[in-house]
Amino acid sequence: MGASLARRPRIRSRERLSRYSSIRIGGPVSAVVCVSTAEEMEEVFVLRSQDKIPGPLFFSGRGSNILFPDQGIEGTLVRFEPGDLTSACRWTEEGEVYADAGFPLPALAREAARRGIGGFEFLAGIPGTVGGAAVMNAGAGGREWSNLCKSVTVMYPSGAIETLSAERMGYGYRTSLFADRPLERMGASGPGNIPKGIVLLGALLSGPCSSPEDCQALLSRHLDYRKRTQPLEEPSLGSVFRNPDDGPAGYTAGRLIEEAGLKGERRGGITVSLRHANFFVNTGGGSEREFRELLEDVTQRVREHWGVVLEPEVRMWNS
Repeated sequence: MGASLARRPRIRSRERLSRYSSIRIGGPVSAVVCVSTAEEMEEVFVLRSQDKIPGPLFFSGRGSNILFPDQGIEGTLVRFEPGDLTSACRWTEEGEVYADAGFPLPALAREAARRGIGGFEFLAGIPGTVGGAAVMNAGAGGREWSNLCKSVTVMYPSGAIETLSAERMGYGYRTSLFADRPLERMGASGPGNIPKGIVLLGALLSGPCSSPEDCQALLSRHLDYRKRTQPLEEPSLGSVFRNPDDGPAGYTAGRLIEEAGLKGERRGGITVSLRHANFFVNTGGGSEREFRELLEDVTQRVREHWGVVLEPEVRMWNS
């Protein structure tokens, strides 16, 4: 493809990161560029090479798992958006689908259910995008992104495109080779020979054939459970901590926090949710500093109570 044929990506200056965060936290950023196609992403690389947008580049979808810094960042936030939903999610008769990085997970789950393709139902309650799920190996209800993923498509700063198998992604519990790269150095080489400057464009997925009725019923059960147990109507970053391997049998991070008496614990505008203890919610005016203080306090008190060290699932700048 040629960058000259690309539609110009939208560039916004003097924005605040809080506008692009599901918990509404984050200071100023030099520029925000919204892209929805590979051609637009290629054009971003061209603009950066010509110093027409400030560097470095940072990549995000809905900002539903990233804690942006209060002081902001110098550089350009590249935000993947779904664009045309029809062209951003392309199904085959064999039950495979290629979805662009900005495509929302709930919409992907609904379309799979409509087509009678099983295995996607757990994505219905995850407020993220294909790109974020592919990086973090998103999961819920015992299912993970890696159960569906066959390959991902990536782009180099040169505009070259490559397909990486799911095996090469090194998927583990809420992690991949992409997730191991610190956020403030998204352009740096990471472990496992992930090349410098690489960006994820989309993923090829597949699931078993089922019936639309069965898929819809399971999808509805996933959504009903999440609505009952999680503070979906409040600003949050989803699950704060990973479920530990060394805790009491059957105990999730949320249960460890709750039974340590920490529901409702507060630091400024950030509070441990009363509905689900593994969610921190912004009750108004919360900051990155307050989120980190609460995270550190919860980590310490769970360690004192249970002898278990919780590890963050939320991705944080400069950590």
